[in-house]
Amino acid sequence: MEANQKDGAALHVGAIVKKYIDTNKVFKSVVGRRMKKRDSEIIRYQKSASLKTNILLALCHAMKHNFFADIAVLLPAEYSTDVPKDTSAEEEIARLKDQIRLLESERNILKQVLIGKSE
Repeated sequence: MEANQKDGAALHVGAIVKKYIDTNKVFKSVVGRRMKKRDSEIIRYQKSASLKTNILLALCHAMKHNFFADIAVLLPAEYSTDVPKDTSAEEEIARLKDQIRLLESERNILKQVLIGKSE
C-alpha cells in the first residue's frame, strides 16, 4: 500500500491484477478461458489503469480473488462503508464470559457443599 494512493493519487487497477497474477503464478490462458477471452485481452487488462466494474468482477470470479477488497484497503480507514461489522469475535467473547459466570457459580455451590460436609 503506497502512501500516495491514500492521498488521492491515481490508482492503477491493472497493476493490482498483474501483481496478483504474477505473485500467484496464475496462467493468463486459464483466466482467459474462464472469462471466454483471449490471453491478449487479459494482458490488456493488466496494462489498463482503470477497468469497468463488470470486467473486474469477471476477473474476481475467474481467479476466485476479491480485487475490490484489495482496492478498498488502499482507501483511508476513516472512509465510511456499508459492509456489516464482523461481530463474531465479540459474540464469542460474550458467550465465553457467560460460560465463566456459570462455571464460577457452579464452583461456589460445590465449595459450599464441600464445606458443609467437612463440618
